[in-house]
Amino acid sequence: MSAKGPYRKKAFRPERVAVASGSGERVDACFGKCPSFRIYSLENKDGAYFYSLTEERPGVPPCRDGEHDQGLLDKTAGLLSDCQMVLAGRIGPGAMKALSDRGIMGLPVALLVKDALARLAGD
Repeated sequence: MSAKGPYRKKAFRPERVAVASGSGERVDACFGKCPSFRIYSLENKDGAYFYSLTEERPGVPPCRDGEHDQGLLDKTAGLLSDCQMVLAGRIGPGAMKALSDRGIMGLPVALLVKDALARLAGD
């Protein structure tokens, strides 16, 4: 410990977050079955961080009948390549790898969208 006190890491706040949600209320859709993703951007107003919806991106769900099409999975991950994080109700290992290969953090969560984004925006 230094004379200034314990070192505290700066919170990771992704600038753009893709959310898989069927209703727009909850993070509840499976990454591979989601027909579109809501894209949220981080904003800083007077030192307070929050996310705002900027767009909805349609795609072709890569998973059908328990199987996934690797080409469509890669295309879906590429569709989100400008995002640093994807929140989904479920993300399988193939999707997680496709995201990770592009430097995108995949995070399976079961929360209200507003609560998930508030946690990311907070310290």
